[in-house]
This record gives sequence, structure tokens and C-alpha cells, in this order.
Amino acid sequence: MYIKYKKIARKILANNITYFRLKRNWSQEDFADELGTTPTYVSNLENAKRNARIDYIGHIADVLGVSLEELFTERPLVENHRIPRR
Repeated sequence: MYIKYKKIARKILANNITYFRLKRNWSQEDFADELGTTPTYVSNLENAKRNARIDYIGHIADVLGVSLEELFTERPLVENHRIPRR
């Protein structure tokens, strides 16, 4: 069965970015430092408010140490996004 992902692909990516960031025990600020961007940009990605370029998604995967496939695998919604900055 074909599922339309147009509206949910960004949400799947956003949830997985949060999921893997939390697995690394990184705050949004820590992750932003690793990516070389701002915490605001990370927040926008994790809240599905921004699109990321395909090459930047590759950079995100590299920083998180995961495959592109893992970034687009549906998983349960992450409820708690907060980890205090160290």
C-alpha cells in the first residue's frame, strides 16, 4: 500500500533528529555546536518548522553517527526534548 509522505516526511525527520540527539545526551545547544549552526536552527528542525537541504541532512546523519535510513525511519513520537546545556 502506498502511503503519502509529503506532509509527514519533515515530521519523521524532526522526530528522529530529536531522538538521536537525546540518545547522545546532547542539549540543542550542544548539537548546534557539533553541527556548526545555531540552537534556533536546531529547534526549528526539531519542530518541523524548517526544511533541510538534502546535503545538510547527510551532515546531520554524520554528526549523529547514524545512517540516512535511520533518520527517515518512523518511530514513536519523542515527548521530552529537554536536556540542559552543560
